[in-house]
Amino acid sequence: MASKGLKKTAADKATVTPLPARRRGRPPVSENGLLDRHLIISCALQMARSTPLQDLSIVRVARELGVTPALIHYYLNGRDALTSGVMNAFYCETLKDWPQPTGNWRDDVEAVVRRVYSAHVNYPGVAAYVVAHNRFRLKQILVEGEKDFGIQLFESFVAAVREATDDAYHTAMWSHLLIDFVVSMAFAAVRHRFPGEHGEHLDRIFAELPPKHFPAMAFVRKDYVRLNAGEAFAEALRLMLATMEMERDHPKRR
Repeated sequence: MASKGLKKTAADKATVTPLPARRRGRPPVSENGLLDRHLIISCALQMARSTPLQDLSIVRVARELGVTPALIHYYLNGRDALTSGVMNAFYCETLKDWPQPTGNWRDDVEAVVRRVYSAHVNYPGVAAYVVAHNRFRLKQILVEGEKDFGIQLFESFVAAVREATDDAYHTAMWSHLLIDFVVSMAFAAVRHRFPGEHGEHLDRIFAELPPKHFPAMAFVRKDYVRLNAGEAFAEALRLMLATMEMERDHPKRR
């Protein structure tokens, strides 16, 4: 089902080849209030708040749930189904608060970029996975009755970017660049790579350098050691949107 507030599009109907049907012989334990595929994936998604998704093995999830790995295999048919299930649940959650179009392309693009960024920051394990892996960033492994929220999110994201231009090339290019920007900035944020999180240490290094020999570093010292993820993301996004606006107003041949 498409997220609340979103108009249904062709992507709502997107599916992939279903997994083999659940084996006969064991009744679904969800009927007894114990365990099912949804609970396993929900647990794994919460674990992705602190554990890289690529490190979330069936054994680790089984240990968290207090069950045997064999039982996880029974419901998910392997590691790929677990990883894809978490990605699909992550995309579904991201779509729940998806910004509604306002008619102003710049506001709309900024809103969807910020939404996707905040979702990745909230799930550092997903950010760590998508920055290093391509599989399941878009298309998911589905069971019968499920919808591919990765495809739905991509459709909604590109639709927002398309407001800026009717040119297919620039819509494709800007969508790709913006998504890669979001992923890299979110990963840098969750890995604490911004100077402000190491300000005292960096300031001591700068202080040891003679300004006469390192004038540029002396010039930026005060502001550099205070830079944080939020400010860096906002400024980088502002520059990207300004470039898009310039290109939109003064198109060049490619």
